[in-house]
Amino acid sequence: MNFKKEIFQVIQSNKEKGIELLFELYSQKLNNYAIYNWKVNEDVSWDLIYKTIYKVAETINLYEFENEQKFGSFIFKIFINYLRNHFRDTKTANQGVEEVELSNQIINGYQHEEQAISPNEKLKSLQLELDLLEDWQRILLLLRSQGMTYKEISRYVDKPEEQLKVYYARLKEQLTNKLINKQTKFKRNAK
Repeated sequence: MNFKKEIFQVIQSNKEKGIELLFELYSQKLNNYAIYNWKVNEDVSWDLIYKTIYKVAETINLYEFENEQKFGSFIFKIFINYLRNHFRDTKTANQGVEEVELSNQIINGYQHEEQAISPNEKLKSLQLELDLLEDWQRILLLLRSQGMTYKEISRYVDKPEEQLKVYYARLKEQLTNKLINKQTKFKRNAK
C-alpha cells in the first residue's frame, strides 16, 4: 500500500520527517475538530496536536493498520483522549483555584486588597521570555515538559544527550527567576 509505505517507512527511516508528514496530513483536521467541536482555544488545540503527533510517531511501530482510514481513526482516538484529559485536568485545576480564592476571601471576613497578576499577564510574560530563547531551547523545554526522554530530544535539538539535563535545569531556573522578578515588579508598581 502506498499509504503504509509513505507514513511507516518515513517514520522508521527518519522520525523527524515522519513527524513533519503526520503534521502536514492531520494537523489542520485535528485543529478544526478541537476548535469547532470541543470549543478549545487555538493554543490548547495546537499543544494537544503536537502531543498527539509525537505520541503517534513513538508508538506507530506497535500497530498495524489496514488502510489510511483506520490509521486516521487511530490518530483521532489519541487526540480525543488528550482533549478529555485536558478538560479533566482543567476542571480539577479550576476547582482548586476557586476553593483557594474563596478561602482567602473568608479569612478575617474581608477580601485582600492586594492586586494579583491575572493569568493573562502571566501568560504574556511567559510568552515574551520564551520568544527570547533560541529555537533549540524552546524545543527542549516543550518536549521535556511532555515527558520525552533526553535521548529522544537530542535528535531534535542537535545537542549531546548528556548535556541536555544540565541545559534543561538551567533554562528552567532562568525562566522561573525572570518570571518571579516580573511578578515582584508588577506587585510593587500596583501598590
